Amino acid sequence: MAHEGSTQRIRGWRRLVPGLALFGVYLLADRLAKAWEDRAARPGVVVPSSDAFFLQVEAAAAPQHVGGLVLFEPSDGEALSVDRVTDLVKGELDGLPRFRQRLAPPSRWRRQRWIDVADIDWPRHISEYRSADGLAGVRRIVGELAATPMPRDRPLWRIVMVRDVQPGVSAMILLLHHSVADGIGTVIQALNLFRPRIELPGVRGPAPGRAQLLGATIAGLAQLATDGGAGGHLENASARREFATAELDLAAVRRAASSRGVRVTDVVLGLVADAVAVTHADVATRLRGRMRVAVPLMVRDSSAAAETNATAAVMVDVPLDGRPFDELVTEISRRTARIRTPSRAVASRFVMATGLRALPEPSARWFARTVYGRRFFHAIASNMPGPTQSLSMDGVTIASVYPILPLAPGSPLAMGALSWAGALGIGLASDPAVFDAGVLAARMEQVLNVSPDRPDEREEQSRA
Repeated sequence: MAHEGSTQRIRGWRRLVPGLALFGVYLLADRLAKAWEDRAARPGVVVPSSDAFFLQVEAAAAPQHVGGLVLFEPSDGEALSVDRVTDLVKGELDGLPRFRQRLAPPSRWRRQRWIDVADIDWPRHISEYRSADGLAGVRRIVGELAATPMPRDRPLWRIVMVRDVQPGVSAMILLLHHSVADGIGTVIQALNLFRPRIELPGVRGPAPGRAQLLGATIAGLAQLATDGGAGGHLENASARREFATAELDLAAVRRAASSRGVRVTDVVLGLVADAVAVTHADVATRLRGRMRVAVPLMVRDSSAAAETNATAAVMVDVPLDGRPFDELVTEISRRTARIRTPSRAVASRFVMATGLRALPEPSARWFARTVYGRRFFHAIASNMPGPTQSLSMDGVTIASVYPILPLAPGSPLAMGALSWAGALGIGLASDPAVFDAGVLAARMEQVLNVSPDRPDEREEQSRA
């Protein structure tokens, strides 16, 4: 037994040696890269490598927009007009630097830079649509916008106000390029437009010390190296996008997680896995009963700006074998336990924020396009915290908010969940040739029997 333990420790140390060597090489190359950037007397701000990643992976068939669909409460007064929204954004530009910057022309060997624009062409960034079919029409508009790349010769954001959602009800679609911010960064920037002004709790933590960072990075690189490919075959079949929404009562979802001894993120992953297995049996068969999901984790410390990507992605394999939901969530919780260790997130963040900075642009582009998409995962699922109180925009109360996430190249499903004033808003983006987003969303609302006005019936029955 002692001999076996010694052998395992030796193997563990051998696994760490490549990570330690790689870490040292990265640090040296990073210092050289920073020195090179400092010497280059070019205008603007260098796009951080973790942000440039999403410029590098973007393709015509896979635009990389993040954002949100905001539905407003019915109002007897004047709806939010394009002019009113434009004036509001103009008044907040000091807190939205990327809204007044565009990308400088690209260079083959250097990362691009953000440069200020002399004038913003406001009608190109803030426009108005009308829905021909209520909320379903709004969802179609989101799908059309999500499938349309943003021109890179102007700031990478847009706002679309949608009329005629329901009598007296309007909506707003906010989209930013993923190189501007991650999901939480987008929420933080959107809060500039809402009142009262608040700061999201729990999204910024202390920066790790050098020793902690070193140890976690080395261990995490070794862990990431063992993850392997996604397995199974699933990829985009079209360049079209479909968007659907679901809304759950947040308190009921938290009770469902607590009663099962799991986390809310585990329940969310369970909802995705259950919906795919039940409504898309052909996909479950193609994937041999296992779907690999990329789960973004926040690594946003107190120094991180809103206009950046401060997340790290870790992988979890979720079963698609049709098992009962309680068993499914318990198994997912067991599998996610390993990704909740900080070393994986720190290592992933290190590769994105430091490792890629050390590479020449062609090498960084090759790396990004190699690791992001169908080879390593089939879907994306992100659970994000939001405000706990009701907010308004220019006096119009916000009713619901649903995240909008982009599909990774070759991966046909992305799900975002955002807690907002007591509700869990879920936004599902899909390639409709592979997944019916509306069918998935309907199943997700059904499985826990949860809505903003209806408690978890399973819990009530268990208490009776």
